[in-house]
Amino acid sequence: MNLFFRILVAVYSLILTVVFGFIMISPFGNKELMSMVLDYLNITCYQSKQYDIAIFLIGFVFFVLNIVVLTSGLRLRRSTRYICAENENGIVRISSNSIENIALALSKRFQGVKESKAKVSFRDQKVEIAIKLTVVPDINVPALCKSIQERVKESVEASMEIKVKEVSVNVEGVHTAQD
Repeated sequence: MNLFFRILVAVYSLILTVVFGFIMISPFGNKELMSMVLDYLNITCYQSKQYDIAIFLIGFVFFVLNIVVLTSGLRLRRSTRYICAENENGIVRISSNSIENIALALSKRFQGVKESKAKVSFRDQKVEIAIKLTVVPDINVPALCKSIQERVKESVEASMEIKVKEVSVNVEGVHTAQD
């Protein structure tokens, strides 16, 4: 879910929370306050020439937001990216998922790695691999990262026959065991 969609859903939820919160407490709250609000809306809105257009636009915006929120759960397909290599028999397409799986499997084999995540991007027919790690304490982190970088690069280049531009390793945390 991208940032724009998250902000849109947050604003939509906030507006609906306020509106429905007001509707829920109005029967139990101060009846005069509710009467004053309705009178204000009646006088201000119904006597305005732009009332019909404003109500239509507000309704239309909420209608579109409802459709967007309802259909957001239907997008189950993950876009798979490929890098193409041509040989004498035709074209070979290698997915980013397959390269990520190789990087994950290799990085998890190293002693001292507790958790690992990998992300692959393609640039100019070369692969960039980003690995995020959680390591155990008392490990030489720079040496571990260098070993992972070398091993992942060598393995991907050898098994997939594609050029790896870089392997970046980010240590995001140190795992501390709870007793």
